[in-house]
Amino acid sequence: MKKIIFLIISAALLQGIAFPQGREHHKEIREKIEQLEKIKIIEALKMDEQTTLKFFARRTEFRDKLKDLMGKENDLLDKMDNFIKSSKDKNNSKYQGLIDQYSDLEQKMFDAKQSFITSLSDILSQEQIAKFLVFQRQFREEVREILFKRGGRPDESPGH
Repeated sequence: MKKIIFLIISAALLQGIAFPQGREHHKEIREKIEQLEKIKIIEALKMDEQTTLKFFARRTEFRDKLKDLMGKENDLLDKMDNFIKSSKDKNNSKYQGLIDQYSDLEQKMFDAKQSFITSLSDILSQEQIAKFLVFQRQFREEVREILFKRGGRPDESPGH
């Protein structure tokens, strides 16, 4: 049964990636990828319903925090880019302040990841945590491979 669900979602995912009709499908494709990822995580970690709910609630909280930090990082990089373009002084001390802010954000992202992984120990076994970490890399690689075979990102359709 699980394999049938996986195949159906995989087919829908591949169809969505192979035949997008513009940017409006980008969100839809991302949602399909996230659904597939959730199903595969549940299968890989063999979680029961209660553990699944706790895990995904905690993961959502972590992802929201990481998304916020990444937004701040992008804003800072935009600020840095604008400063580079407008500054005539290559040795301006403001550069160091911007670099320090960037380093602080990178450290906060690292700390958030560490905190999330550590927080899983009360709901997952050490083996499940290790499986999850390996799963994340493998899933990213699978998605990346599908996208590269297609020749671009999900929001790009051929000929556009």
